[in-house]
Amino acid sequence: MVPACTTVLLLSSIASCTSQDSGPPLVVQRDSAGIEIIEALRPLWGDSSLWRIDPEPLVDLALSGSGPAHEFFRVRGLKQRPAGSLVVVNRGSQRIRLYSPEGEFLGESGGQGEGPGEFSNLWRMELVADTVLALDVGGRVTVVGPDAELVRTFELPYQLFELHYLGDRTLLAESNVGAELEEAGVQLMRSRMALVRFDLEGAWIDSLGIRPGDESFELASEDDYISGPALFGKDSQVATLGPRIFYGSSDLMQVEELHPAGNLARILRVPDYPLGLTGEQFDAERQAMYDATFPRGTPVPARFRRFMEAQSAPATRPAFDNMLVDASGAVWLELYRGLSEQDRPREWLILDEDGIWLGTVEVPKRFTVWDITMDAVLGVWRDELDVEHPQVLRLIRDGG
Repeated sequence: MVPACTTVLLLSSIASCTSQDSGPPLVVQRDSAGIEIIEALRPLWGDSSLWRIDPEPLVDLALSGSGPAHEFFRVRGLKQRPAGSLVVVNRGSQRIRLYSPEGEFLGESGGQGEGPGEFSNLWRMELVADTVLALDVGGRVTVVGPDAELVRTFELPYQLFELHYLGDRTLLAESNVGAELEEAGVQLMRSRMALVRFDLEGAWIDSLGIRPGDESFELASEDDYISGPALFGKDSQVATLGPRIFYGSSDLMQVEELHPAGNLARILRVPDYPLGLTGEQFDAERQAMYDATFPRGTPVPARFRRFMEAQSAPATRPAFDNMLVDASGAVWLELYRGLSEQDRPREWLILDEDGIWLGTVEVPKRFTVWDITMDAVLGVWRDELDVEHPQVLRLIRDGG
């Protein structure tokens, strides 16, 4: 076994930042068996935020026109094409919709059905330049051209839930490999995530291995079986930037960057990030699950109550529940909020290209982020009536 070399270095790119005070360095870097490890010790911005999101939308697709083309339900994706036009996955109508940069409706593709160009359960999309690859649950991919025309469809041989374009005419796909219940009883389960590469015709290239996926909870007996989400359950996120692949498990505030072949290139982490969870917080989460599942005043079925009461509080909360990478290489991690914590601000922790912990950026209330560019945040805002508004918000990056 090759001994690990662990030389601690202060990154030269931030040396000037650390000379302003006598606190610890912003980051330390070491190499372990050829893997670069960067640990961010404190945020560059301190308690402030030099980046912010303007809540006044540049574009609101629910208001930029009228009629059914500007009515949305169950949006599952919003992206911007290279020239600025917008693509929306509207799952409620099973359609891919195209809009100009100003929000004018340009056309759509899809519809409910099983035929060519139709969708039974439209789930996600990925862009390859101006072309859309739309993923239907079950593995069928529909290729939609720049003018919303059907180009072709192909089948992927796995139950997939995400697609990422790697910029080299290959796709990275995520697939859950279910964990098996070994015997009757109470178990906290964690699925396994397979990362697999295909070409743009759907032909298998190779596997990048299997990693931890999402946690669930299972209560089984000889005559009953219940499965559902684990309270404060950990999960995993994948994001890409060209051929660079980023994987994060929410056990820690840590992200792994992988080579296209799947081997580990470097680790970015915030060590000792506070993830403690109290019994009171866990009890509040269980009650929030009751309230969300059954109207207040409605008795909770004994079977569901047994399932909920069988769960024990984990030692830590998840670190994050979403991850995106912008064009600069900055990694955005959406800080985890439990069902009982939805009144807390929705914040994203940012690690820049060099692994420096910049700080956090707060997202406007009732806004869900789907994509981040260098100067905009794309997502869906829900109004007081729960109407969905796909929006483009200005991202202001002060201080560089």
